[in-house]
Amino acid sequence: MPSKPTPVSEIPAPYSAPPPVLKPFLAGLDAAHIYIVHIDNHPWTFKRRIFAVPVLMNVVLALLLLWRALVALPLYTTILLATLGQKNDAKVDYEHTGWATLSRIAVGRGAMFFCDWALVRFLVPWPVEFFVGAPASPTAWRWEVGFRDQEVVVRKSRGWDRGLPGTWIEEDTSGPVYQERILPAIDRGWVQAKTGYLMMDKNWDLDFQGMISAHALISQGKASVSDFQKMVIVHSEAHGWLVWPVYKLDEGGHEENRKKIVAFKDRLTAMGKENLFFRWIELIQYETSQPGGFTPERQAKAMAKAKELFDSQGVDLDKLGREIGGIEALPGMEISR
Repeated sequence: MPSKPTPVSEIPAPYSAPPPVLKPFLAGLDAAHIYIVHIDNHPWTFKRRIFAVPVLMNVVLALLLLWRALVALPLYTTILLATLGQKNDAKVDYEHTGWATLSRIAVGRGAMFFCDWALVRFLVPWPVEFFVGAPASPTAWRWEVGFRDQEVVVRKSRGWDRGLPGTWIEEDTSGPVYQERILPAIDRGWVQAKTGYLMMDKNWDLDFQGMISAHALISQGKASVSDFQKMVIVHSEAHGWLVWPVYKLDEGGHEENRKKIVAFKDRLTAMGKENLFFRWIELIQYETSQPGGFTPERQAKAMAKAKELFDSQGVDLDKLGREIGGIEALPGMEISR
């Protein structure tokens, strides 16, 4: 007899049941992992430049490894045949060879064996994973998806998720899993500053197959890009797949930021400095429109220029910020956090 469905009210906060449109996407995910999905809005030209770097590196590395294989294969074949008794250049006459020479040959071949083993063990996997990794590789992802101004980015947890108890999602977001792993990875400023391919770190990897699947659904008209706004996806034995729609928190933050901007403008107007507000807007618009996105470096540059602009008009930006509850919510001021 099938078990009675668990009421939605029992789903632990901040999670909820996923919308039906996401079910085909969720079917391809691994229940053992935690996922973070968001939309990468960096310009497609910037994404192409970023991706060109690992392409070039892996092509060069693959060519070097191929060259080493072509050089080493005949040598190893000769050594193997000599070991089997064939007389060739690799054959060592132990009876008429001194210990010094034998030691030199042993050390030389041992070093060669070790270096080639290290190449195979540590370097060969890089181009292999990049070009033909399974179930999907970075190359397959770009081949299928291309470069777009709006791209769905899917990250999955690395090995740290294996030891988590099945009840961890019922804990408060102040718990260590959230504080150390999840919350830093969904920080709005951090997500906005980095394009998807640069988000791989010790805690999170990119799910290339997941990104291919998401864009396939979009191309087929079964989903839209907006269906993949920032969210955390987890699997629970009791509830199945669950989503935490983090983007709603960002939307709430946007409303609060809007109120601060209005208050900021009103303060400047009361000081007879309304023109300063519009000059500040022009400065931020210029910095945010530069190729490559509003990176932390550009945020710092914009912050420095803004302070210089306000100082030239005799306005204490820090004091003004305190009067409206903090300037960190204002565009271009995120670096002050």
